[in-house]
Amino acid sequence: TACPGSGKTRTLTYKIAYELSRRADKRIVVAITYTHRAADEIQERIEDLGVDTSGLWIGTIHSFCLEWSIKPYGIYCPALAHGYRVIDTHDRELMLERLCAPYRGVTHWDCDYYVSETGYYLGCQDTRKHDAIHKVLAAYFEELSASRQIDFELILWHAHTLMRDQAHIAVLLSRVFSHVLGDEYPDTKQIQYSLLLTILRAGRGQSKTFLVGHPHPA
Repeated sequence: TACPGSGKTRTLTYKIAYELSRRADKRIVVAITYTHRAADEIQERIEDLGVDTSGLWIGTIHSFCLEWSIKPYGIYCPALAHGYRVIDTHDRELMLERLCAPYRGVTHWDCDYYVSETGYYLGCQDTRKHDAIHKVLAAYFEELSASRQIDFELILWHAHTLMRDQAHIAVLLSRVFSHVLGDEYPDTKQIQYSLLLTILRAGRGQSKTFLVGHPHPA
C-alpha cells in the first residue's frame, strides 16, 4: 500500500513485465485493473519496455468474469445456459426508470445495488425508499431473467455462484494462471476478493498474487 501519486501503477507495471520476461511455462499472467483505460495504458507501457505480452491477460474484473468464468462455464448455470446478453448502463437506466414510474419519489438513481456473497444490498442511503426500491428491483430481476439479460453486477454474481457451485472451475483456472495481479485493491468489493481468493486457494500455491493500492483512512 502507498499514497496516491507514489508510483503504485508503475510498480505493478514493472512487476507484470518482470514476471512475463521470466515466464518458464505457458501459464498466463492475469492483471485486474479498475478501468479499461488503465488496462490499455499498462499494456502499452509493458510493450514499450520490449516485453512480449502474448502471455498476459489484462482487464477489469467484469471482463475477467466474462472471459474466464461465464463464457466457458455458463452452461452450468440455468440462468445462462440458453444464452444471455449483457445490458449496458443506458439500457439499465431506461428499464429501471420505467419500473420506478409507479413509485413516487423513486428514480433509477436510487436503484443502484451491489451484489454480495449472500445476495445484494442497496446503495440508496434514504431508508424510507428501500421498500419501494426492493419492489422495483424484484421486477427488474424478473424482467432481466425473462429476456435472458444480465447487468454488470449480475456478471459478478453469476461468476461467484459458478465458482462456488462448480469447484473444478477454480482448480482449472489455478493451473492456467501463474500470477494474479491487481490495481486499486482497497476499492475492490468483497465479492471480487472472494472470486480471486477462490482461485488462489484452489491452486494451493500454484498461482501467486500481487496487489497494489492506497490505504483507506480509519
